[in-house]
Formats: sequence, structure tokens, C-alpha cells
Amino acid sequence: MKKFSLFLIIYLISFWSVAQEIKIVKTSGKSQVQWYPERESMTQAKEKALELAKINALENAFGTLVMQGNTVYIENKETGQKVETKTTFKMIGNTAVKGEIIQVLKTNYKETVRKEKIKRKKVDITYIDCEITLEAKEITDSNIEIQSYTLNTLDMIKPVTDFYEGDDLFLYFRSPVNGYLAVYLDDGQQAQCLLPYRKMPAGMEEAMPIVADKEYIFFSDKPQFNYFNDDFFAEDIYTLVASSEKDINRIYVVFSKQLLNKPILNRDNNNKLLVEFENNNYELPRVINSDAFQEWLIKIQQIRNDIKITNILISIEKKK
Repeated sequence: MKKFSLFLIIYLISFWSVAQEIKIVKTSGKSQVQWYPERESMTQAKEKALELAKINALENAFGTLVMQGNTVYIENKETGQKVETKTTFKMIGNTAVKGEIIQVLKTNYKETVRKEKIKRKKVDITYIDCEITLEAKEITDSNIEIQSYTLNTLDMIKPVTDFYEGDDLFLYFRSPVNGYLAVYLDDGQQAQCLLPYRKMPAGMEEAMPIVADKEYIFFSDKPQFNYFNDDFFAEDIYTLVASSEKDINRIYVVFSKQLLNKPILNRDNNNKLLVEFENNNYELPRVINSDAFQEWLIKIQQIRNDIKITNILISIEKKK
């Protein structure tokens, strides 16, 4: 009994120490973008404004990264003071930031139409303002810089985020360190587990083991992309479908240095879709409610420093 108590105390102290190292801060940001209806949908314009507001919030909390020659400085937005840094950073769009978002607490959008003169004519221009409040943590030296992007073909390994209904989905992945990988597609209602595959070898049900510096292509059943000892292993392959004229979904790529317990997954309860797929000898991925999935993502980032989460925004458009 004494040994158990001692072990429990040591465990709790260790867990508390790890949690203490991860400082979560609350920060806010805002942005404004012009909407070009002939080029993009309102949803895409709002996503652009949201991305810029996230960058602004992270810069407000952790400073702006300034690169001069081979040196990187962090500039305090209030004082303008610059401090040299050797730590890593993250890219959001084309902007480098020194923080990672844990969860978005609040977003607010506002549309404004202004009369502006273009080529001597007054025209209506629509602007979208976005204000955001979020929780974030500062990136430390332990940040893992992975490479990951979606593809619609294996003929050319080039990032693709705009898909048409009926397109195949593939994922490229590469990590500088050994670890474990899981991939989910979240449509706002349910998050589907795309990796690990449904019929993983024994011991790999929680996540896909990753070897450092190795290039992986997932969701293909071609022999060269079989990463298992079983030559007859059947990988899950995915064909994208759209429930509207243009769906916007997110692919979450979750990588960790140490094995990470997955959330509880269930069989898809969309009976109509299940019957349609099963009649064609297809099976749907296992799912978790989107809100529960987002809570799981938040929790693992709050207690673990060895996790890298990349989310890839993809569109799926119905063919005309």
C-alpha cells in the first residue's frame, strides 16, 4: 500500500509539472478583407478573414516574427522592442507566428458595403471584418515541423485543396522524427477517422507508426504504398462526396512523438448513406461527433507538448 501511494504521488507531481510547462493564454485579434464575389464565395472570404484574425491574435499574444538576414527577432507589438530568438515557429498561410491555437472561443463577422470610385465610377465594395477570441500556447523548441498535404492524384505529388465530387483523396506526409499519426475529416457535424485504417495490424489500432524522414502516401492501395509486413493488407481508399453545391471540410493531421490514445469512435449512424454504400460494397469510416472531437483535440494540446496538429481546409464541389 505504501508503494502504491508513493507511486501515485510521484505520478501526480510529474503530471502536474508537465501541465505547468504548457502556459495557455487568452488573446484576441481582428482583420478585414475585401470580398470579390466573382472569384470566391462568401464562405471562402470569411475563411480568409478568420485566418488573418488568428494571425493577429497570435501576434498580439506572442509578438511578431521579424526576419533580418539569417536572424529571427520577436517584436513586441506594443513597445516595438525586438529580441533575437532561436526557437521554431509555425506558418499560417504565408505568415510565420510563434504560437499554436488551442481553441477558438468566439468569432464575430460583420459585412460592410462602401461606395468607392474605381476607374471614375462609384461601385459597391463589400468588406468583411472578423473579430476572434481564442486560447493559445507559445511554440517552444520542441515544435515538430512536419510536411503534410492533400492530393487528388498520384501522377503528380502537388498539394491540392479544391476537389470535385468523385475525386479520390490521398495524403502526403513526412516527419523529421519517429512518431505516430492519426487523420480525421471533420464536416462540422461528424469527424471521420481516415487513419489508422479500419483493419490495422495488431498493435497499430491507436495510430499509424511513422519513421523519421520517410515519405508516406496514404489512402492508396497500390503496392508501393503498403507500409505493413502483410503484402495483402487492404488500405482504406476514399472518394469524396458533396452534400451541397460546395462543401467546406477540414482534414486534421494529428502527429505525436509518443503514442496517443484515440477518442471513442462509432459506426456512422447515417443509415441512408450506409445502405447506399454497403450496396456498392463500400464501408464508411468510423466517426465521432464533431464537438466531442474538438474537445479531444483541445485536451491533448493542453497536456502534451509533443503533439503537432495540422488542419487542411478542403472544398468539395459538385460537378456541373
